[in-house]
Amino acid sequence: MIERIITSEKGTGARRWELPDIHAPLADQASDPEPSAPETEAEDEALDSAPGLPTADRIMDIERQAREEGLRAGQEEGRRLGLEQGRKEGFAKGQADGLKAAEAAVKERLALLDHLIQGLEQPYAALDAAVEDELVQLAMAVARQLVRRELKTDPGAIVAVLREALEALPSAERKLHLHLHPDDSKLVRETLRLDDLERPWSIVEDPTLSRGGVRVITETSRVDATLESRLNAVIASIWGGERSTDQGGGGGDD
Repeated sequence: MIERIITSEKGTGARRWELPDIHAPLADQASDPEPSAPETEAEDEALDSAPGLPTADRIMDIERQAREEGLRAGQEEGRRLGLEQGRKEGFAKGQADGLKAAEAAVKERLALLDHLIQGLEQPYAALDAAVEDELVQLAMAVARQLVRRELKTDPGAIVAVLREALEALPSAERKLHLHLHPDDSKLVRETLRLDDLERPWSIVEDPTLSRGGVRVITETSRVDATLESRLNAVIASIWGGERSTDQGGGGGDD
């Protein structure tokens, strides 16, 4: 049996219970005394403080809060995972893009360096070609001067050139036309007579030819023994065949 203990503080409003007067009227005995105000307030406080069952609205609020908290937690976790994945992918892509950019920059610098090297080589190549051309021109000028001097000291030298040109013709060729510089044609006329050659010949004065050279033309053949063609043959044997075309034949007496 549980005993209820009431302390002095809680029992201030209590009063002694007395036996009813049996001689009193029945109505007085049946009426219960009304509880005092302090006792009523204590009972109300006890009812208020007692835990009650949650209402339907409270249950819905709890579920809503749980869903919101779960959603926030999921979003934060997804954001964290997404940031981590994005960081890794961004790093990999940035590294690949950086390598491509570096490779392109290296190729560009190498191309620029190659262009600079070629630019340095080209002036030397052009200088070599210019010096070579000057040497060729100098050799031809010296040769012309030597021919002039030789013709002055030995007028018969042009006749020797003429005979060499005639030997290059086929033996059946007739009607020889000898193209000579006017000064050389005079020497040939003074040196040769019409019957000195086995085939009939005639002299054609050509002031465009350099002295010391001759061009023999027949109906079917042509022999170029001009000074320029002979010099080109010598130059070609030294510098190569392309020089014979660079230094074309012909040209008047300097």
